[in-house]
Amino acid sequence: MTKPLHIGIVANTAFNIYNFRLNLILALKQAGHHVYAIAPNDSYVALLQQQNIECVEIKNLARKGTNPVNDLRLMLELKNIYKKLQLDVVLQYTIKPNIYGTLAAKTLGIKSVCTVTGLGYTFLNDSFASKVAHRLYKIAFTYANKVLFQNQDDIEIFIQQKLVDAKKVQIVPGSGIDTDKFHPNYCIGKEQQHLINQDENRTQFLMIGRLLKDKGVYEYIEAAKQILQQHTNVAFHLLGDIDKDNPTAIAASELEKWIQDKTITYHGYAKDTRPYICLADCVVLPSYREGMPRVILESMAMAKTCITTKAPGCKDAVIDGESGLLCEVANAESLRTKMEEFILHKNDYKKTIGINARVRAENIFSQKMVNECYLKILEIL
Repeated sequence: MTKPLHIGIVANTAFNIYNFRLNLILALKQAGHHVYAIAPNDSYVALLQQQNIECVEIKNLARKGTNPVNDLRLMLELKNIYKKLQLDVVLQYTIKPNIYGTLAAKTLGIKSVCTVTGLGYTFLNDSFASKVAHRLYKIAFTYANKVLFQNQDDIEIFIQQKLVDAKKVQIVPGSGIDTDKFHPNYCIGKEQQHLINQDENRTQFLMIGRLLKDKGVYEYIEAAKQILQQHTNVAFHLLGDIDKDNPTAIAASELEKWIQDKTITYHGYAKDTRPYICLADCVVLPSYREGMPRVILESMAMAKTCITTKAPGCKDAVIDGESGLLCEVANAESLRTKMEEFILHKNDYKKTIGINARVRAENIFSQKMVNECYLKILEIL
């Protein structure tokens, strides 16, 4: 396809579209395409509209649950939206748009590109909901024109379980990082020391992410406790909110205990993480699995050394010992070893790792690289 297209960007929240797809939408518009953001209404609709992006509301998308009546309503609603907008192609994200949006597009003869940004709790656990999700993916992806993944491990799971035709799959390097926004120069001359009680002689570790077991919060806390018994010149920080709707969420009482015993300094949720990344020496994400860990890519773009795990997605972000450090999954001792390794390394080594991380972020994970992938797919669809 080379002519101007009518394209729908579909996700389960406008928040998702604004935070992860905004630059792609702007790139598509710059290429001459007509683009619509299609999602349930939330506070981010206004921010999209400020960018002159036309937003279309989905009213029947329940993020949780598998009620067949509700899901049928969603499919019919998406069909009506796609038909009314006279779309040529839909780019769909998150589980329900990927499934029901693809089925809706098929009934109208509209081409669909699905992006699987990671395999979450529901998909990976052996539950009724997981079995339903597998079955629905298999049906929907029969009709998808292209199915994109952010790491090879996720591709292999879908192919092995016969949920997608291997000829349809392709890797896209994450959702695209704004390497101009997340840049080491952002930190120059910033008066932000109040955010992290900075001491030049103290190594500052920072974990950013939702406070979930699957993000490796417990391993981070346990490793911190062990290190604090041996080192007095180290501080541990935690940035992120509690996702109360997630079954692996950390209890507020646990978080309060860690704060009270001074294992960590908790900073809550921050819309802009850059000030905190600036003041950290090392960013840590001991996640059990990711599509592609955005917080690690953003930190790499700011030339920070990152420690993450050998889990799918995480291990694809950094090259161990070259542009970051990798530890074992769900292993506090392995994480502690890597963090102590970082503490003991000389500053020249840390600086080299940071420079390599920045180069890798620019060359592989930048918005420019990701946008080019989607534009090329649209050309040959």
